[in-house]
Amino acid sequence: MTAQPRAVPETFAFTCGDCGHSWEATFQVMFFTDPTDASGLTTQEYVDEEGRALRSPLADAVCPKCGGRTVHVVEAGLAERARRAEHTPRPPHEHHLHLPHRHSGPPEEPKGDTP
Repeated sequence: MTAQPRAVPETFAFTCGDCGHSWEATFQVMFFTDPTDASGLTTQEYVDEEGRALRSPLADAVCPKCGGRTVHVVEAGLAERARRAEHTPRPPHEHHLHLPHRHSGPPEEPKGDTP
């Protein structure tokens, strides 16, 4: 393997299907290339913020709040926007009464064959 693997930061957003908690985590994706492999095959490994190697944050995600394993990966930033939408109070608004429209002209004569 190469001595200096390439590292690319990648942020994932998660939401727990059990308790509804949402969070984001950034991982370093490490790319290793074996110099003795003629095909140039590259392997990758995820490293969490504490420096621990993981199989994949998508496969082993556990909710940090409830420990649930029904975790869904969502678009980065989406979890935070959803959390703000749930907890941000909406400004009060006025309600208006909406009445059905009535025609103001004379009633129409029935159409048909009259002698």
